[in-house]
Amino acid sequence: MKIIIPMSGTGSRFIAAGYSTYKPLIEMHGKPVIEHVTDLFPGENDFVFICREDHLAETPLEKILKKLKPGCIIVPIQGHKLGPVYTVSKAYDYIDDNEPVITNYCDFFMQWNYQDFKSTILKTGCEGAIPCYTGFHPHLLHKKNLYAGCLPGNNMMLKEITEKFSYSTDKSKAYHSAGTYYFKSGALVKKYFDMLMDEKIDLNGEYYISLVYNLLCRDGLDTLIYDKIKTFCQWGTPEDMEEYNTWSDIFKTFSQAK
Repeated sequence: MKIIIPMSGTGSRFIAAGYSTYKPLIEMHGKPVIEHVTDLFPGENDFVFICREDHLAETPLEKILKKLKPGCIIVPIQGHKLGPVYTVSKAYDYIDDNEPVITNYCDFFMQWNYQDFKSTILKTGCEGAIPCYTGFHPHLLHKKNLYAGCLPGNNMMLKEITEKFSYSTDKSKAYHSAGTYYFKSGALVKKYFDMLMDEKIDLNGEYYISLVYNLLCRDGLDTLIYDKIKTFCQWGTPEDMEEYNTWSDIFKTFSQAK
């Protein structure tokens, strides 16, 4: 499996909040966020990290990535505000048309069984798959917090996905994309990522990987909603991290009191 991690964001909200460390390098539970991300894929070593040139020059990012995944490819790009689809398009040369691909965001963690996920996608033969979480998660309590919402059809195949949206007013009952996106082949990635940009299907000028799956659905290709995520940790903003730490302390206190 090729694992592609776009890391082209500026981290402006963290800078504004007073953080001096680049977001993927902020330590959570004793290791940087990006290590939590790579740990989601045990046994995989074929990683491509797409990074801003200034972050590579000004932070220890490159050193840390090479330590985590010694055989990784690091693709330097100039900063932009066109979103992760555009970012991934800059790494097409490192994606084989016939290999399966996962693109993964760089600012979250989840508890899941990666081997079960791989077995499931092989059994279904789906062209795409989106791991989703549901149920109680503290970051969903806030009305403003909306993510990529997934609408399931028969056999948990995707009918539609919408960014910054929940298909239920009770967000604990909806399916939310975790930020891990599977494609059966590199050829699908290139075809549909380019199609999204050619058709200018963006949100506020950004091309989101989630929206690519509506194009697969339009063409009759199956995308599985994989809902076996035990817990999901949202670390995308300073508020997310602070809230996560607060809830972690609460649960730790309860656990120690037993």
